[in-house]
Amino acid sequence: MMGGNASPDLGVESDTERAVKRVLPWVLSLAAHVGMIIFGFLVTWTVVRLQSDTPPVVIVADFDAMTYEPLARLTHEQVAINPEVTQDRSETDWLDERLNEALDESIEPLDLISNAASGASMTRFAPDPLQAVATFVGLSSTNARQVVYVIDASGSMIRSLPLVLDELARSLDGLTPRQEFGVIFFTSNRAVVVPPADRLTPASDEEVARVLAWIDANVIPAGRSNPLAALEQALRHQPDVIFLLSEDITGSGEFEIDQADLLALLDRLNPRDPRNGRRVTRINCVQFLDPDPLGTLERIAEEHGGAGGYKLLDRAELGLRAP
Repeated sequence: MMGGNASPDLGVESDTERAVKRVLPWVLSLAAHVGMIIFGFLVTWTVVRLQSDTPPVVIVADFDAMTYEPLARLTHEQVAINPEVTQDRSETDWLDERLNEALDESIEPLDLISNAASGASMTRFAPDPLQAVATFVGLSSTNARQVVYVIDASGSMIRSLPLVLDELARSLDGLTPRQEFGVIFFTSNRAVVVPPADRLTPASDEEVARVLAWIDANVIPAGRSNPLAALEQALRHQPDVIFLLSEDITGSGEFEIDQADLLALLDRLNPRDPRNGRRVTRINCVQFLDPDPLGTLERIAEEHGGAGGYKLLDRAELGLRAP
């Protein structure tokens, strides 16, 4: 006979067991969702950390081909070195499948949380940083959005300036309204800025025509050559590219400037970034008529323009007779 304090019948759930079975699925579900939230946070954090180290894009510009094209639109064939790296979705697709399988199999939530909390394991799911494009082969466009032309209007340019302006018009015709440009002349010790002086202007057909008309009415070659004021004015805009067009950049007489002084000033106005050695503005140089015995424009292009930053348009190319 059983006493008054008889134990529960075998196989019958107690109230505590029933309560645990009701609550346990909710606890497991909550823990799994917390794990997924932590997992997602770590993925986002890793992506941001890697992308913050992406080096800046190298500006590519050709005086004869100025149609704007962002680097993201350049084709694989146009890249001379490693192509731009894109994110492969296979890694993330695999991750989605694994998460779904884990939830279907009711894996231990604490295991999911501990695996998600490992920052090192997250890096293989993050997109690789983009490669900085260095050179292009056969590139017929540019990724320079802001362009400034700095042009010699000294007395020595009186015969060649019309030809220079023809080349300028041809280059401006290649711009698109998505790009902005400015034109600055240097004569004597002054900078003659085509309005507006305080900003660059969109390269619409109307603006290009207005600028060319203003130049035709207001710019007359005179005096000696000294580009300092014009270069300083151009660099204030921090454009992607400056095209420096001149016959004798160092000038002569009272306006003559020492090559070393000119290079030092440019280095101060357009310094290299100590993190990557690049400059904010690329300076491409176009030499007209005859090579410069001092090679000043070539030196500027070497320091501020890189490979392909110097071009000589000699008398034959401009259709002029030899002196």
